Amino acid sequence: MEREEGQESRTVTIGKILGFIRERRYEHSERLPSERDFAEKFGNSRAAIREALAALEVMRVIERRPNSGIYLRSSGERSIEALIWQAESGIPFTASEIADVFEVRRMLEVQAVRLASARRAPEDIRTIRAILSKTRERLDALHTIEVEDEAFHLAVFAATKNGILQRLVKSFYEMSRQRRRIYFSERSRGIRAYEDHCMIFNAIENMQSDEAEQRMSEHLSQAVEAWQMLLGKPTGEPL
Repeated sequence: MEREEGQESRTVTIGKILGFIRERRYEHSERLPSERDFAEKFGNSRAAIREALAALEVMRVIERRPNSGIYLRSSGERSIEALIWQAESGIPFTASEIADVFEVRRMLEVQAVRLASARRAPEDIRTIRAILSKTRERLDALHTIEVEDEAFHLAVFAATKNGILQRLVKSFYEMSRQRRRIYFSERSRGIRAYEDHCMIFNAIENMQSDEAEQRMSEHLSQAVEAWQMLLGKPTGEPL
């Protein structure tokens, strides 16, 4: 219990620091406040601030320079974990960041569905069929399906039998949970996603790699178009 509370406290502290950096619009290589300054600003102990900064250093968000201070690193150097922390802390992504996530997700998912079609096992088919059944139940009850949507896509990745690929893609879904909750608040999007998932599943079950790839590509293209309309904001503007 204490460990969970400590983890939650660190998450909050990291979120505060990331939010402060974003709000103040610090630039690459710009010097950040000291541990003492952060502790005074946020009302945390220096030990808590030191632990949060150590995590941010591991995630390549900041760097400590001996006898100089704490500096912000380039956004291009940051780890995937840093983006997950940002999402979990409720700090908005820019439109360009979301576009980059969609682009990488599409590349991964289109290739994954081909592998899934070739490698899927009977248990994968049972798992995906159960997810689709649950999705239909949720839609019939007028509920949202963001949980089932994530489960479907992760099940497709599981069917690839590539553990590294599965671990990588989970990061993208952790980053996008809040946005997908908004996306699926409109029931028509959930219905369309369910119909797409059924067609993708049929192709996987029948080991039709080309058909599965085409269906997944179309499915993701529609999602991107819907997000562009939903966001309606120029690149670089916080969401």
